[in-house]
Amino acid sequence: EIAGEMQHAIFLAEKIAALGGKPTTEPAQFKSPKDVKAMLKYDLKLERQVIQNYQARSMQAEEAGEIGLKIKLEELIVEETGHAEQLDRILRGM
Repeated sequence: EIAGEMQHAIFLAEKIAALGGKPTTEPAQFKSPKDVKAMLKYDLKLERQVIQNYQARSMQAEEAGEIGLKIKLEELIVEETGHAEQLDRILRGM
């Protein structure tokens, strides 16, 4: 997943710059749970937050008439939803 997530970050940074903004280069701080189940639960929480963020940005893109950006964000939502569903299946199996 790392390569895919890097592609997401590159796309978003380039789009922010193209729209006149300045992308941040400092990563957010995250927890580091010690056991596997806690790690997976935390990752699932983060995936769901990302989905919500992309949904909000998608609506903003549509309002701004940025249809290409809206479509790309919807594609990212599909990918992240798949990741969340996979984590949920793993957790249910534990």
